[in-house]
Amino acid sequence: MARKIVTACELWGLEALLPIPANQSLDRHGVSGITVPGKTKDAVSVFELCMDMIRSCDALVANITPFRGDEPDAGTVFEIATAYALGKPVVAYTLDTRLTHERHAHNGSITANGALMCRSGFLVEQFGLSCNVMVAQACHAIVFGDAVSALFALKNLKITGGDHVETT
Repeated sequence: MARKIVTACELWGLEALLPIPANQSLDRHGVSGITVPGKTKDAVSVFELCMDMIRSCDALVANITPFRGDEPDAGTVFEIATAYALGKPVVAYTLDTRLTHERHAHNGSITANGALMCRSGFLVEQFGLSCNVMVAQACHAIVFGDAVSALFALKNLKITGGDHVETT
């Protein structure tokens, strides 16, 4: 997928900033924190690399497909919040077309008052959004599709100042 992202960016005059080079896999011998236990200094390096990329980018495209459960990756959510706080446009994408409450309905329960409760005992918001309200509102757009679809949406965003966004 990384190669497709780089190709799409080049085609549309964008530059892809990827934390992992497109021609590289983390699933190889000797990768700290993945195939061998990592050290704190390695984690700090990964964090700083990602933060530097967010600070230097013009916009963020983020994968919010549920990861290890029913919600997006916590690191990706942090990156979205950081980009939003820095005033950068964020376009998210997901391969899961279910809304938040639909993802939790299969293993949750309904309270006496009609609220949906997830398997951990917490209430689930029902705003008709594809993800948590805070994540959804930090995004200029959320695309049901892959990263290339999100890049296309980003390419077609016209930001005319402040939070005003037009999609062409």
